[in-house]
Amino acid sequence: MPAKQIALLEQVAAANQNVVVVLSNGSVVSVAPWAKNAKGILESCLLGQAGGPALADVIFGQVSPSGKLAQSIPLDISDDPSTLNWPGEEGHVDYGEGVFVGYRYYDTYGKVVDYPFGYGLSYATFEIDDVAAAKTGANTATVTATVTNTSDVDAAETVQVYVAPGKADVARPKHELKGFTKVFLKAGESKTVTIDLDERAFAYWSEKYNDWHVESGEYAIEVGTSSRDIADTVAVALDGDGKTQPLTEWSTYGEWEADPFGAKIVAAVAAAGEAGELPKLPDNAMMRMFLNSMPINSLPTLLGEGGKKITAFMLDEYAKLSK
Repeated sequence: MPAKQIALLEQVAAANQNVVVVLSNGSVVSVAPWAKNAKGILESCLLGQAGGPALADVIFGQVSPSGKLAQSIPLDISDDPSTLNWPGEEGHVDYGEGVFVGYRYYDTYGKVVDYPFGYGLSYATFEIDDVAAAKTGANTATVTATVTNTSDVDAAETVQVYVAPGKADVARPKHELKGFTKVFLKAGESKTVTIDLDERAFAYWSEKYNDWHVESGEYAIEVGTSSRDIADTVAVALDGDGKTQPLTEWSTYGEWEADPFGAKIVAAVAAAGEAGELPKLPDNAMMRMFLNSMPINSLPTLLGEGGKKITAFMLDEYAKLSK
């Protein structure tokens, strides 16, 4: 906000502490420097010709507000990850934050914010209970929850569903909004809401497959009223889309282990090592970490001639299995 407006707010608040600040803005405004002088902050963004009467209805209690923030409000502009790359240099800007934009960055890295994504107050209070998730297909699910208006004011609440992936092959945000629904409730009323999650709700864009990819495993389903106000978390286990790529000598040992055919060959390598038919691979956490990140054609670096034998064995077995 302009310094003159902040100075005016300080003078008004000194005379009367019952002050509501109405923001009219096209992007996030830092509220931390002056919020202490406001009993309430009403974010109106850029309203149209009926904006005045709409604001009056909210301020004077004719209507309970039910809007939610579409952006996190950081404490300081330097907290935003894009400040590392903006405005760039020599006519070039690197969008280096990747998928870690907005709340995906703040929530993943535990950054303190002034107001989180999806936040919004009401004249009513609500509770979310009976959260459940049911698998409806190989990689789809349905989420249900009961929302109760626990106040004496008729109002609406927006139930938000975030998907939190488990261990992934790529860097993914802590959670992402994948569904929401607004429900109007009279005072004391309860309703059950249902939000369907399709395959894309669990997918990420894979450069390797040049396509959306769903990994198998357990996903957490978080239901709440903002990205930081989660009422309950449940889990759903997905089959994954089964996408694979041909294995080569340049595929890492970890990629072989994760592949349906490759996993059988890795098991055969271990069995042959126990039987003395192949060199035995080191079996400790540190060496396993190195192995999983190494292309199998690098095994000779680790094991000498024995590594060459293992690499040749794996490629020969794969050629047989993948015919």
